Amino acid sequence: MALEKASVLALAALAVTISCGKKVESTAPLVGWHSEGTEDAPWAGDCYYPPDYQSMLDTDRKMARQKSLEAMKSQWLGQKNDGLEFDATAVDDLEIILLGRPDRIEEVSVKNLEYCQQYMTGTGSASSWEDWLRGLAASLTEGECNTPLDYQLIQYLDIQTSWQQPIPFCKGNRAEITATQSDRYRISEDSPWINADGDESMPSTSSEYPCNFQGCFAGQLIGRFVTFDGVETIFPIGTYLRYEAPEHGTFTWTINDTTYFDNEWHKEGAITDRTAITVTPID
Repeated sequence: MALEKASVLALAALAVTISCGKKVESTAPLVGWHSEGTEDAPWAGDCYYPPDYQSMLDTDRKMARQKSLEAMKSQWLGQKNDGLEFDATAVDDLEIILLGRPDRIEEVSVKNLEYCQQYMTGTGSASSWEDWLRGLAASLTEGECNTPLDYQLIQYLDIQTSWQQPIPFCKGNRAEITATQSDRYRISEDSPWINADGDESMPSTSSEYPCNFQGCFAGQLIGRFVTFDGVETIFPIGTYLRYEAPEHGTFTWTINDTTYFDNEWHKEGAITDRTAITVTPID
């Protein structure tokens, strides 16, 4: 009985030893250029598989981002001989944006793999892949303002044109807007000569005027600010105004009038007045 029990225990130990010693194969994640096509369903080319960025040290992670960007660009530009070739300008523009935002390369490379796999397996098209690429520039920079007011602008006023001289502002940009006081014009043949402050004896309360609330006058220099979301604000400027942009957007100006064709500059001899407008950023 003791011998039988010992034999059972020996067999159990042997089974455990065999079980523990058995080699378990693990599949490492794909990284780099690979094709998962088969003989029955071959791929037209390879896809670039980005690494697990989050598991990498900072220096290695930065190098991996650069390698991924170079790999994706080579395929986008038709250098992989897989039938793909996207617009070179769109690719270059996207590269510039990604170089300025290297952390975004990670999400782009992961999504790019999805589009590549869909294309290679026939479940997606090259055109849908390129449409995604073309839209990346806008999505990656959404909400950003890359055109801050960091320069002084001097421009002459055109009294026969509506909104003019679009100037980009970023949220929080402040500026002094001035117009020369000595230069005069009139907005109709029987109206008085005025400067950019407008005809203060004629408040423009009619809805026909662009600026039609308290503080607005006929012929006055006025401004308009349109945010990136399309929200429009009109306000009086006159000969001086300090302005701060509430959001990212575009600033333009005109004179507060219902028609522009009959406006004329004051002349004295051979000299014709011309109002100069200066936009100066405030730190």
